[in-house]
Amino acid sequence: MYTLKQTTTEYLLAGNPQTPPRMLCKFAQSPEPNVRARVAEHSSTPLRTLVKLLNDANSFVRLSLAHNTTVPRMFLTQLALDQDPDVRYALAENHHMPKSILHLLADDENPYVANRAAKTLSRLAHEPMLKFAA
Repeated sequence: MYTLKQTTTEYLLAGNPQTPPRMLCKFAQSPEPNVRARVAEHSSTPLRTLVKLLNDANSFVRLSLAHNTTVPRMFLTQLALDQDPDVRYALAENHHMPKSILHLLADDENPYVANRAAKTLSRLAHEPMLKFAA
C-alpha cells in the first residue's frame, strides 16, 4: 500500500523536468492515477511508456496526455476518439492541438466537445501567435 508521503514524493518527482526517463517509467506503474497523470504530462516520458498511458483505464491519466507537447499525432487521434468526453474536451480546449485534431473534434457527437473545438479553432484564426501546429 502506498503511503501519502510516497505518493507525494512520486507526484513531485514525476513533474520535475530533471527527472530521468527511467524514473518516469517506474512512476508510470504507480497505483495512484495522479502520479501516472504527471508522467503522462512530462515531456521526457519515453514513447513506450506513453503508449501504456494512452491505454490507461483512468480517464484522467489519458486526459493528461493532452498537455504533453511531445505526444505523437497518432496518439492525439486516438485520444480524439476516446470514449470519455472529458478526454476529448481536454484536447478541444488545448490551443496547442494540431488543427486536424481540432477539426475532428469540431464534429464530435458531444455538443460541448464540438463547441469547445470550434471556439479553439476560431481563437487560433484570430490570434495567430497561439498557433502551435498546423
